[in-house]
Amino acid sequence: MSPLRQAGLGALDEDQLDLVCATASMRTGALLDELRPSDDRDHLEGLAATLPELFATIDPSVLERLSHRLGGDGEADSFSEILLLSDKHLHLIQPLSRRPGVALLAVCSATCSIGLALSAVRARALVLEGD
Repeated sequence: MSPLRQAGLGALDEDQLDLVCATASMRTGALLDELRPSDDRDHLEGLAATLPELFATIDPSVLERLSHRLGGDGEADSFSEILLLSDKHLHLIQPLSRRPGVALLAVCSATCSIGLALSAVRARALVLEGD
């Protein structure tokens, strides 16, 4: 049974979304999950490789200030995902709050519903974090 079905979200099966997920180290940029060779694996490896640079350059206070300006409560936790859109792909980065230094990465077609992809990634994150 897929982790999404275990989380009670069977209608959001990753296969239906053509969503490929893996965890990665935010410090080293290495994938932590075994994936079979595919074009999506290449996309995930490329996305993972950006993590050390991306997260080493972000000052946490910038996220707090941005959240406050956008009407949030000013805590960096109010931002949970980073979405990168291209003409062909949607890339999602979801840092795992209960696994410091680890992020869940996902790649799907740019034609996929962003809302469905976010729901699937959030459900997968809950399963990985044991909620």
